[in-house]
Amino acid sequence: MDGKAVRGSRTDSKRAVHLPAAALHGSQTVIAQRQVAAKSNEIPAFTPLLARFDLRGIVVTADAMHTQRKTATKIVAAGGHYLLVVKGNQKKLHRQLRRLPWQQMPLLDRICATGHGRREVRRLKVCTVQAGPLFPHAVQAIEIKRRRVNTKTGKVQTKTVYAVTSLTPDQTGPAQLAKLVQGHWSVETLHYVRDMTYTEDASKIRTGSAPRAMATLRNLAIGLMRQAGWTNIAAAADHYRSRPDYATALLKITC
Repeated sequence: MDGKAVRGSRTDSKRAVHLPAAALHGSQTVIAQRQVAAKSNEIPAFTPLLARFDLRGIVVTADAMHTQRKTATKIVAAGGHYLLVVKGNQKKLHRQLRRLPWQQMPLLDRICATGHGRREVRRLKVCTVQAGPLFPHAVQAIEIKRRRVNTKTGKVQTKTVYAVTSLTPDQTGPAQLAKLVQGHWSVETLHYVRDMTYTEDASKIRTGSAPRAMATLRNLAIGLMRQAGWTNIAAAADHYRSRPDYATALLKITC
């Protein structure tokens, strides 16, 4: 679960349309989207969006904005599990996680990746915690240390990220936890594609529900191309632009 503002829809009299969405890990396919009320934010829109799904056996991932006690409780009550990132907006929880005995915890997973002009190493540790006092239904805390090196400049960036999950050690191992965290970060790639390939933030469509409708169509196009096996959406868009019959075939439409 994550949200994105359609920045070009902003006017002097109203703020930009904001659209929380639910996307599948891996395929980046958006399966639901909801517009935030004009005088609200993402948090109240999160629960109604989740209510559309049968969460039994499903793991919900979300960024720090949605690391809310009520949200976690509702996910578990619906039969699901959560993995939620913890940052400074939850100061007490973030402080508690930082104080856990991480130095005594063994390194459980290490991932190296290269791409987009950088090399990245992610190291993961997991600490079992008592459910309830730390965060509702949280039974494991996660520490991920990321080290990025810009391959052109040599500049090094390090960052420590914390998360909590209701998944028990018997239900998932360190490698799967790392995959879930990385899968959630992949939604940032979806936002990047919408902005860079489809220039969403530059769109001046502002009237009524049109910004949301256009964002839905962009999500649909990206999802279909991902399901067709494309990894480069810009190349896929060029491919289908000159072959409309191939594009309609994705929708199983015959002309």
